[in-house]
Amino acid sequence: MSIELTRIDPAGPNAEGLFDFFTSEDFPFHVHQGAWSDEMVKERIESGYFRDDDNESFWLDHDRFGRVGFTHLEDVRDETVMFDLRLASSFRGHGLGTEAVAAIAGHLFSTMGALRAEGQTRDDNHAMRTVFERAGWTKEAHYRRTWPVAGAPPRDSVAYALLREEWQTSRRLELHWHDSRQFRESLESAITYSSNVLPAQGALVTLYDAVGWSAYTADPARLDRSIRASAHVVSAWDGESLVGLARAISDFGTVVYVQDVLVDPEHQRQGIGAGLMQRVLEPFSDARQTVLLTDADPGLAAFYASLGFSEASEAAGSSVRAFVRL
Repeated sequence: MSIELTRIDPAGPNAEGLFDFFTSEDFPFHVHQGAWSDEMVKERIESGYFRDDDNESFWLDHDRFGRVGFTHLEDVRDETVMFDLRLASSFRGHGLGTEAVAAIAGHLFSTMGALRAEGQTRDDNHAMRTVFERAGWTKEAHYRRTWPVAGAPPRDSVAYALLREEWQTSRRLELHWHDSRQFRESLESAITYSSNVLPAQGALVTLYDAVGWSAYTADPARLDRSIRASAHVVSAWDGESLVGLARAISDFGTVVYVQDVLVDPEHQRQGIGAGLMQRVLEPFSDARQTVLLTDADPGLAAFYASLGFSEASEAAGSSVRAFVRL
């Protein structure tokens, strides 16, 4: 099954269809949620909303169900094209949203020069947000109290986007949300420490392979996604070479979890591990709990003990217990 876009000529034979569609449908989660009046449709036809140099509109025609909805494209001459999707009420809730969004992206990137496509919705429109996620789009922005709601306070709005290269390759480029620097780049004994500077995927694979963490390097794309999703990433560099890395995961309030601490074997026993640990935890000095798991290696246990960590086990006399499912 597939959906095709049929261009609308609002000044010609499609005018009647626009009146029929917009005056007979309601549009939950849109700024104007009720059916449009004849005057609203007429005004938008005359103003160029449906079609002018910057706007185009299309019917969404399904090869099985027929005409299922409408889409409006805005800023069609720009590198970023915005779209609005409206499914007819009789076709909502049947899984057609993802198919419609895919058809819209296909039209944009195969017939226009756009580099990215963007759509926005209310924060509580979970159905549309699920459509974006299933279609491979990425949430890029969250705007607070910007979506007007008649008779109620404004809602938050969220923006999702798809890049041309993602559409071409069917591979999502992950966004690095936690990209602010937590400390100035520092030099210590010829080793440079950087905050939230993401190493290239190849450099990550080389470092993780060097310490024998093949479970990570078996899927380099997944490793790269994991690094980008971390709350804080600290890297250690010897010139242009990545020689160490530590990353933390956190709720930025009560708990921080140290996920990886690794140093290239040729650079071990030079204090780099301690330097990484000190710096990766700097943004979380007021966290109630700092947690990590490590291998059952006496040397590692002694290293973390030297940094103030205590083993959470009955044998070690700890008042708390650590559990893990691998």
